[in-house]
Amino acid sequence: PVFNDMMNRILRGEAQGIICWKLDRLARNPVDDGQVRWLLQEGTIQRIATVERSYYPPDNVLMMSVEFGMANQYSRDLSVNVRSGLQQKARMGIYPSIAPLGYLNDPLTKTIAVDRKKSKVIRDAFELYAQNKSRLEDIANFLFQRGIKTGATRGRPNNGGGKPLKRDQVTFLLSNPFYYGHFKYSGEMYEGKHTALVSKALFDRVQKVLALRS
Repeated sequence: PVFNDMMNRILRGEAQGIICWKLDRLARNPVDDGQVRWLLQEGTIQRIATVERSYYPPDNVLMMSVEFGMANQYSRDLSVNVRSGLQQKARMGIYPSIAPLGYLNDPLTKTIAVDRKKSKVIRDAFELYAQNKSRLEDIANFLFQRGIKTGATRGRPNNGGGKPLKRDQVTFLLSNPFYYGHFKYSGEMYEGKHTALVSKALFDRVQKVLALRS
């Protein structure tokens, strides 16, 4: 959106130049770099200034195309490498995302630790629902009364206010395999190295109740 807004302002004549760190920060796909190069060739953009050099309408278009192409390939390679790294992390049993309720992301060790306060509440919620005497709304109120509410989801604290979790949020919580020590990532199930909050037997009982009450 910011790039498109900038280009529209240039087309309206509000500016005739662009300042950027490097060309690879200006456009990272063939559509955007083609638009930039065309406007520079036509003189609509009269100068692109980077830390290293400036680009003008009479400059060699081929060289600029090569630089943009290298930037585009770098972006593609980086994306592949990031995905590969996260996948490898998952294979090692480390959940490569934000910790769910009852856990915390430890920025020092880059691992997921148990939230001492909320973990017991989450465990009690599983045990309560496994008795097949509570609705999802009852579990939401149970959690709410113990400080787990909207605004405190996914490992983030709630600073006052908030409402009880919605039905779909409670369902997601109760059906999340993370709590018995596994997790899903990119469509695959992995055994995690994090501490489980509930046993697999308790988790399975909860799934049966969810199916009965669905």
